[in-house]
Amino acid sequence: MLILVGERRTGKTSALLRLETYAPAHLLPVYVDCQSFGVIEGMSALLHDIAWFIADALAVREYEIDVPELDEWDNDPAHFFQRQFLPAVYEILPEETTLILVFDEFEAFENLVNDGILPQTFFPFLRHLMQHGRGLSFVFAGTHRLEEMSTDYWSVLFNIALYQQVGYLDEAAARALIGQPVAPHIIYDDLAIDKILRVTAGHPYFLQLVCYTLINRANQHETGYITISDVNLALKDMLRLGEVHFAYLWQQSTSYERALLTAVAHLHDHEVPFQPAEILQSLEQYNVYLDPVEALTSLNSLVERGIMRELVEEGASSYVLRIGLVGLWTAQNKSLAQLHQDDPLLVGG
Repeated sequence: MLILVGERRTGKTSALLRLETYAPAHLLPVYVDCQSFGVIEGMSALLHDIAWFIADALAVREYEIDVPELDEWDNDPAHFFQRQFLPAVYEILPEETTLILVFDEFEAFENLVNDGILPQTFFPFLRHLMQHGRGLSFVFAGTHRLEEMSTDYWSVLFNIALYQQVGYLDEAAARALIGQPVAPHIIYDDLAIDKILRVTAGHPYFLQLVCYTLINRANQHETGYITISDVNLALKDMLRLGEVHFAYLWQQSTSYERALLTAVAHLHDHEVPFQPAEILQSLEQYNVYLDPVEALTSLNSLVERGIMRELVEEGASSYVLRIGLVGLWTAQNKSLAQLHQDDPLLVGG
């Protein structure tokens, strides 16, 4: 069992969808979007849907399998899936084939159980399949580590899971992604690439957003050379095009995280590290008071989410905004006065 964990828009789904192209022939990936479940309640409906995902994956390789009607699963859906449907699948596949059930947005399972759409026995059944299912492997992709989920449900999977963090691209990969697809028709100036790396930090979605904007502008102006001036001029378009994701990051932030992001955006140079005490003192000038311990917890949460970066020197921590575009969007759309409206508890000494 492999778990891919990463923030939204970091490329998890794209990687999963490319497994069919890059996996060895004896591995048969079955991509399952967990957000598609829940239209009909119960284990029988869920396993019936998974059976159809398997049938579709088989059809791509020109294997055909009949999926029994839903009412045939009602009596004992777990037994029917494991003892009848899966053996029928293996019977038509080469003997060495392994099915990889790839569950994207796996957090949806917890919501389905909490909402009563699935029984809690679903999780022990998953573990049983992982331990005893012949020719089965599992990949889960989501935004949370399992230990952050409800332990009542997910603890049954803890000791059999391997983790892989899906993060940002390193500098070499980011430079290649920026320049190689359009070379030699369009060339980026070195300063332009440096600026792109500063405002995106190698975040895959923001890199895509920046390059999309710049290539469109280059085509409109019929130029084959992109400079740092072009990047600066395109920043407004980038913020507009990425509005939905910027708003999502903001909505997923706590009131303390929002206050810290707003302070950094308005009161500090985005690229200069700051001490936590500095940011708290800056906010106090605007009658916004944060508990130092909770503020530090919030800063570390922003680090875990890839929005901030922690720098440690001689045992002391300082912080810097990692994704420049987030700071630019916050400065453009949020104000210190708005913090008072959003959370009055932040106001006052």
